[in-house]
Amino acid sequence: MENIDGKIKELVDKHFDSILKALDRVIAIRSVMGEPKEGMPFGEGPAKALEETLEIAKELGFEPVNVDNYAGHVEYGSKDGKYYAVLGHLDVVPEGDLERWETDPYKLSIRDGKMYARGVSDDKGPSIGALFALKIASELVDKPKNRVRIIFGTNEENGSKCLKYYFTKEPYPDAAVTPDGDFPLVFAEKGIVTYKISKNMSQNYSTKIVELKAGTAANVVPEECIAVIESDKVKEIAYVVENYKSACRYEYSIDGNKITIKSLGKSAHGAHPEAGLNAAGGMLELLSRLDLGPETETIRMLYEKLGKDYYGIGLGISGQDDVSRKLTCNLGVLKLENGKIEAIINIRHPIFFNVDMITLQIKEAMKGFEVEQMSYSKPLYVSKDSDLVKTLMEIYYSETKDETQPLAIGGGTYARSVPYGVAYGAVFPGEETHMHEPNENWSLESFKKFIRIYTKLIYRWLTE
Repeated sequence: MENIDGKIKELVDKHFDSILKALDRVIAIRSVMGEPKEGMPFGEGPAKALEETLEIAKELGFEPVNVDNYAGHVEYGSKDGKYYAVLGHLDVVPEGDLERWETDPYKLSIRDGKMYARGVSDDKGPSIGALFALKIASELVDKPKNRVRIIFGTNEENGSKCLKYYFTKEPYPDAAVTPDGDFPLVFAEKGIVTYKISKNMSQNYSTKIVELKAGTAANVVPEECIAVIESDKVKEIAYVVENYKSACRYEYSIDGNKITIKSLGKSAHGAHPEAGLNAAGGMLELLSRLDLGPETETIRMLYEKLGKDYYGIGLGISGQDDVSRKLTCNLGVLKLENGKIEAIINIRHPIFFNVDMITLQIKEAMKGFEVEQMSYSKPLYVSKDSDLVKTLMEIYYSETKDETQPLAIGGGTYARSVPYGVAYGAVFPGEETHMHEPNENWSLESFKKFIRIYTKLIYRWLTE
């Protein structure tokens, strides 16, 4: 393997400029989920990103397959042996506030040894890196015993419907990894459940909320929330805003009998809401101090139950287990439409918790509101003593000499989409890439190291 390690390093260095150019082509496409169109189940952006990636694969000599623009794949190897897969995704979360970006989020920018762009670490960079790892491995293995497929999904950030569809058309792999987590690897992932909580709001009181909006996705901590209040007491409300002390920052403007209030927080991934500052929770905190007549209690209840903490304490569902630690709860979306206030929460529960009991407790805690379970992804658990985990850990250590142990996380990955799979990278211990935030980045050295690790893995899969 030592001789192969040297050849892999040499080939990664040789291909690296081409890898960056290919990544830039895919980064340039704003592959945020949009309105479905004919032949584009998740909108134009994800479909175009898949098309461009498969075109790059074709240029590399592969025969790409597009499965109805849900997902696509390329493969190399023998169909007589085992079938392994790498599961990457090409869709991204929205860029958020452009003013907070130091570079164009849809152009690959490199400075001080780092790459900057939306998707550079989650998950376009790792996906393109895996594609080139397959290319490099194919140059090293003339007579493969098994086959390896790189699968590109387009809906990971919004429910992974892409792979659910894909695997109705294509077989499951014998084993798989996804480069959408952390190194050394993730052997356990919390269950992920999303709820919509809503209630009709009275519009008859002299002071009333007429507009309310925060959040772009359930799995992102909102960094901004805007509320418009109509009242004959706008000056008194302005006084409250000016003098209210909170972790969030507030701004306001007055136009006649309307006051527009903006709360400003800090975005973060919904798997780690405590790493951000929820602007929707901050707005509910402020609004709960105002006299809104019959809806004062509605806002106060939303704040106390959903906006006050990140661990489900208000809902009565907080807890933890020894493997995956604390339950988290992210208030991802808050809005007022057609007289109905609506909150969407994203909960990551420990692997040994029961989702039916969580649902019952939320309905009990939110009496008077409609509670709808929108989606659910079961927890993932693969034993640290399994052959897959042992192989991956051996390869990781051979490249890094790092003895960090396998992880349990709150994030959800494509590993749940297959019977036997784990998240393997792409982020290394101690790295901060600001994924799901402005100025998402990844170091060039980490990118190279990642490609070397994945090339070693694919080489191993093809030859053993």
